[in-house]
Amino acid sequence: MPGIQETQLYCLADRRYYETPARLPDEDTRYPLDRAEPPEGWRRGTTGLWTALHPASAQLPEQGWKIHISTLPDEAERTLADTARICLEQGVPFKFLRSARALRLMSAKYMNRSGAGKFLTLYPDGEAAFLRVLDALTRVLDGRSGPYILSDLRIGSSPVHVRYGAFVEHWCRDVDGNRVRAMRHPSGELVPDTRGVVFRIPEWVTVPEPLRPHLAARAAARDDDFPYKVTKALQFSNAGGIYLAEHRTTGQQVVLREARPHCGLDPAGDDAVTRLHREHRALTRLAGLDCVPEVYGVRTVWEHHFLIEEYIEGTTLFDEIVERFPLVRGERTPAELDAYSRWAESVTTGLAEALDRIHARGLRFADVHPANVILRPDGRVVLIDFEYATDLDDQDTPLAGAPGLQAPLGVKRGAEADAYALWAIWLHTLMPLMEVTDHDRGKALTIERWARARYRLGPDAGPSRPAALAHGLPADSGETTVDALLRGPVPDWPGIRERLLAGIRAGATPERTDRLYPGDLAGFATGGACAAHGAAGVLYALHRVGAPVPDEHVDWLARAALRRDPDAPGGLYDGLPGIAVVLARLGRREEGRELLDRALRAPAATSADLRTGTAGTALAALRLAAPDAELLDAELLDRALRTAWELDSLVRGEATDGPPAPPSAGLLRGLSGAALLQLELYALTGEDWLLRAAGAALTREAGHCVDMPGGSVQVKDGKRHLLYLDQGSGGIALVAQRYLAHRQDPALAALLPGIEEGCVLEFVREPGLVTGRSGLAATAHQLARPGHRSARHGNGGIEAWRPELLESVRNLSWHLVAEQDRLLVPGARLRRFSADLATGAAGVLLALHTMFATPDERPDLLDVLTLG
Repeated sequence: MPGIQETQLYCLADRRYYETPARLPDEDTRYPLDRAEPPEGWRRGTTGLWTALHPASAQLPEQGWKIHISTLPDEAERTLADTARICLEQGVPFKFLRSARALRLMSAKYMNRSGAGKFLTLYPDGEAAFLRVLDALTRVLDGRSGPYILSDLRIGSSPVHVRYGAFVEHWCRDVDGNRVRAMRHPSGELVPDTRGVVFRIPEWVTVPEPLRPHLAARAAARDDDFPYKVTKALQFSNAGGIYLAEHRTTGQQVVLREARPHCGLDPAGDDAVTRLHREHRALTRLAGLDCVPEVYGVRTVWEHHFLIEEYIEGTTLFDEIVERFPLVRGERTPAELDAYSRWAESVTTGLAEALDRIHARGLRFADVHPANVILRPDGRVVLIDFEYATDLDDQDTPLAGAPGLQAPLGVKRGAEADAYALWAIWLHTLMPLMEVTDHDRGKALTIERWARARYRLGPDAGPSRPAALAHGLPADSGETTVDALLRGPVPDWPGIRERLLAGIRAGATPERTDRLYPGDLAGFATGGACAAHGAAGVLYALHRVGAPVPDEHVDWLARAALRRDPDAPGGLYDGLPGIAVVLARLGRREEGRELLDRALRAPAATSADLRTGTAGTALAALRLAAPDAELLDAELLDRALRTAWELDSLVRGEATDGPPAPPSAGLLRGLSGAALLQLELYALTGEDWLLRAAGAALTREAGHCVDMPGGSVQVKDGKRHLLYLDQGSGGIALVAQRYLAHRQDPALAALLPGIEEGCVLEFVREPGLVTGRSGLAATAHQLARPGHRSARHGNGGIEAWRPELLESVRNLSWHLVAEQDRLLVPGARLRRFSADLATGAAGVLLALHTMFATPDERPDLLDVLTLG
C-alpha cells in the first residue's frame, strides 16, 4: 500500500478523487517559459508537472552526469530564466517544474526526501559539456538559495547539485525482484539506478577532477562538538528526521527534531526551520507544564537545525487505540465495552485539561491527532509537535491536523478549533474512521450515534458537540438518504444498486487516456486499465450485475491495454492477463487472446501469487482456454497445467527456479490462488494430482492462520492479523470451501467456522471488496455453515440471514456517501472516493450482488473475485 507521502501527493489536485499530480490546477501560477513558444530548433515535451525543452536535432544520451537546481519560491522565476538562457546557448536539454504551485508541492513536508527540492534538471551530452555548463551555472547562480538535494552532491554554496544516473527510461529488477529504474553497466547489463537520500557514485564511474573539492567538503560537513549521539531514527519526512539520542557524557535520553532549510513547505510557505523555531518559542513559553516536553535548546549542525527536547516515556494514543480497540476482537461483553469507553473518556479528559493549560498561556495547539498525544505509563497526557502552536487569536498561521480531525471551514482558529479536534479525537477513539467525515460532515453524527448506542453512553459522555455540528445534520448532508437505504426493515438493494451504478457512471472520463474510472492511486501506475484499480475491473462488475457496458468504454480498455509495457505485463489483478479475460467476457475474445499472448511472451514474473504473478497469468490462460467453448485451446491449457505443476513443486520445496513462495497468505497475495488454479484444472481434467496439489497449498496457507480472542481465525503477518480476501484468512476460506466439496480434510474444515466469525466482526475500517467490509460480508454469506441461519440455506431470503451478517451490511452506512442520485464509496485510506473493483464502488456493487441477487442469478463469490 502506498505510504503517506504518495497518498498526500495524489490528494492535491482533486478533493473528490485520487488524482495524478499532473492535473494540479495551477494555470494561474505557470511560469512564462511554460507558456512561451519553444525557441526555433527546440521542441517541447510534458511529463506530469514537468515541462521539457530539447534541441530538435539531438537525441538524449542514455546516462551520464546530470545537474539538478533547487530554488526558493521567490527566486524561482529568475533562476529559471537564467538557467534556460545558459541551456539554450549551450544546447543542453533540460526540464523544469511548470508552476509556482508545483514547486511548493514538490517542496512540501510529505514529498519523497530523495527527490524533493528539484526545480530544474539538465542533461549534458558527455563530461565536457557537463563541466562547461556546470561552470556557467555556478557563476550565475552563486549566492542564491534552495533546498539541499539529498541524493546529490552540491557544488559550493550554490543551489546547483549533480549526480550520475540515467537520462532515459530503462527498467530492471533489483535484488528483491522489484521493478526499478535502471542504467547501463559497461558490460551492457541494466542495473538499478539507486535514487536514495545519500550521494552515491557507480563503481565504474570516475569522478571528474573539478568535483573532488566538493566531495571533500561534503565529507567534512560535521560537528564533532555536538554532545548527543543518535541511537534510533523515529521518523523521516522531507522536513527532516526525528531521532532518539543520548548525551555523550551524562547518558540522558533526548529527542532531536531536525529541520532542513527551505524544505517541508506548508500551505503558508513556511519551511521546516521556521516551524522548528516556532515550536521552540512555544515550548519555552509553556515551560513548567507536565503536559508538554521540556525543551533544552536549539543547535545547528552543518546546515540542519535541531530542537533538543525531553524524551517522554510512554506510547502514542494511536498505538494505544490499535492495542486496545475492542470491536475487532469478536463479541465483547458490556463490561469490556464499558471499560474501553471509560478509558477513552479518561484520555479525552486528560487531553482537555492539557489544552486548557496551553490556552491559559495564550497559545493554541492546532495539531491535535492521535500520533501527537503520548500517554505516560501512569496515564497522564503529553502533547508533542508544537510546530503550529501560536497565539490564540492568530488567523494567519494555517491549522494542521489529521484528516477528519481538523476543524471545518468557518470554525474560529483558536480554542474553538482545538475544541473541535478534542471532540473528534474522542469519537475517533471509539470509532477510528473519522477520515470519512471529510466527505460529508454529517458522517460524524452518524458515527457518534452508532458509537453512543454500541458503548451504551449517556448524553453527557464525551466532550460537548462542536458548535459546527450542534444543530444536527448539515444542510447538504446525504445521511438521511443513506440511512433510508440501509436502515429500513431490510436494506433497499434495488435503490443501493441504482445509486452505486449512477455514481460509477458519473465518474467516467472516456476523454482521458490515463484513466476511465476514478480509483485507487495505484491505478495510475498501471495505466488505468487493470482489474484491481482500472477500467477492466469496473466493466467486469457492470457486466456481472447485468448493467449496460458502453461500447466506447470497452474500446477505451482495449486501447489502454495496448499502451501497457509488454515487459511488465503483471498478473490477473494488476496487468494484461486480467484485462485479457475481461475483454473476452465482453465479447472481444480475439483481442483478449492477443493481450494474453503478449503477457505470456514477457519476462518471467517475480511472484507466484494470483494478483501479480504466475498463478494469475495461468488462471487467465485457463479462463481463455475453456470459456464456454466446446473445444479447448490446448496450448493455453498446457500452459496452465505446467504452471500448476511448477507451483506444486514450489509448495513441496522442489522448485529449482522461478519465483519464491509469497511471504504471507490469502487469495490474491498468497498460495490460495495456486490452489484455486489447481482446483479448476482438476474440475476440467479430473487428474488427481491437481487435487492433492491444491490440498498441499491450502495446508501451507493454513499454517499462517492463528486463533484470535473472540473466536475468529486470521492470518498472522508480522504484528498484523488479517481477514481480507486480498491477504488474509477470508480468501483462504473460500478456496478451502471449494476444496472440501471434493475431499474431506478435518484440519481445513476446522478453520472455516472461525473465519466466518471473523468476517462479521463489527468494525471494518474500509468498505471495499478485497480489503474491506463488503468483501468480508459476502464471504460470510458464502461460508455460512449448517446451524447458522444464512442466505446460503433455506430459500435464500434476507429473513434467513444471521443477525451479524445483516448488521454488517447495514454498517456500510458508516462509509457510503449520498450525493444527488448517487452513492459514492471512499476507497483505500478513506481519503478519496473510488469506483474501482478492489477498493471502490464496483467492488461493493459486485459483493452485494452475490448476496442480494435471486438464487437463480446469484453468482459464486470465488468465481466473481477471480473474473470467472
